[in-house]
Amino acid sequence: HQAETFASANDIPLLRSKDDSYDLQLLFHDDLIELFDTRLNTSISIDFTKGALAHRQQFGGGRGQAIAKAIGLKSGVTPRVLDATAGLAGDAFVLATLGCPMTLVECSPVIFSLIEDAVERAALSDDFQPILANGFDIINADANNYIEQKIDAGSAPPDVIYIDPMFPQRKKSALVKKDMQILQHLHDKDTQDVDRENALLLENALRFAKKRVVVKRPIHAPSIGGRKPNTSIKSKKTRYDIYTIEKM
Repeated sequence: HQAETFASANDIPLLRSKDDSYDLQLLFHDDLIELFDTRLNTSISIDFTKGALAHRQQFGGGRGQAIAKAIGLKSGVTPRVLDATAGLAGDAFVLATLGCPMTLVECSPVIFSLIEDAVERAALSDDFQPILANGFDIINADANNYIEQKIDAGSAPPDVIYIDPMFPQRKKSALVKKDMQILQHLHDKDTQDVDRENALLLENALRFAKKRVVVKRPIHAPSIGGRKPNTSIKSKKTRYDIYTIEKM
């Protein structure tokens, strides 16, 4: 029933079994939703209570890790964060475990369904209850449209807008993790279109955020749209470009 509802709502073919003529297939099990890639013969799903995310929560470095510093987490300061490009929700979950009220925006109904399924399963765990109580809201929308509507409505802005943009694959696929390969297969947009959307998202975020916009980038990648950040925080493979909002 769940698969039928999703297929109908998103105008996607409904399969009764795996069919290799479709590269990507969203599989609805009794206890899990996963996205299967026939080309890679592997699948991705999200779990907030065990596996890689739970390990990262326990051993990721707490408020001392680069992402926490980048969004401005410090003693007495716990910002409200809008994650404009939720993806598989890993970074949003880490920030939520550190106390940040989170709003997650994800444009893909397929990826959104994976996040929604993970939240529903995690909600059965006592450990996840404080995160839900603090705020872990998920929204299926285009980030640019969502932010523009919020601006037009005069909505209260989040303290921080966090952006981890999807970029066209430029490296050999073997160098990219399989979950990222699947996401790239799913989105598969022209380079110019992606660059233009990312630049617009940064500009909209700067119009809406209250304190700062943080953009996650590969360590040696150029800044979005060539717009220089106020400062950056670097970890081993990642750079967080920080754009502070000028006070009027």
